[in-house]
Amino acid sequence: MSSRKEKKKIELIRKFGDIIYIFLGMFLAFLIYQIMAFALHTHYPIVSVVSCSMVPTLNRGDLLIVKGVTFNDIVAGRQNGTIIVYKSPVDGRLIVHRVYEKFPNGTLRTWGDNNPVPDPWLVSMKNVVGKVVYRIPYLGYPKILLSELVGTVPPVKC
Repeated sequence: MSSRKEKKKIELIRKFGDIIYIFLGMFLAFLIYQIMAFALHTHYPIVSVVSCSMVPTLNRGDLLIVKGVTFNDIVAGRQNGTIIVYKSPVDGRLIVHRVYEKFPNGTLRTWGDNNPVPDPWLVSMKNVVGKVVYRIPYLGYPKILLSELVGTVPPVKC
C-alpha cells in the first residue's frame, strides 16, 4: 500500500516539475524577447515573413531579426533599398517591404520585391518598426502555422 502511495506521490511531483519547466521556458522566452526589444530599439525584434511579396530576397517562413532605424539610415532603391518592417496604414498588420522612395517630409514609399507595382500608400516613420538585419530561413513557420490554425493569417501558396 505504501509503495502505491509513494508512486502516486512521485508521479504528482514529476507532473508538477513538468509544469514548472513549461512556465520557466515561457518566462525565459518572454525575457529574451524583451531584452532583444530593448537592445535592438524596437517593439518587434522578431518577425515572421507570412507572404510571398519579397521572394526571392525573403521567403515565406523566414524569421527576421529587426532593429530600430531612423529616417537618415534608410536607403531608397528598387534593388538596394533598405528592407523595413512597418505597420500597414490600412489595418495595422506588419508588412516587410523594401524602401523604394524617400520623401523630404519624412515619408517612404515601399515595394515588395515580388510585386508588380509599389504599395499604394506612403509610410510614415511613426509606423516603421525597424529594418531587417538578419534572416533565418524556415524558423518562422511555427508562428505561421499557429496563425493559420487560429485564422489570423490566411493560408498562402507561393
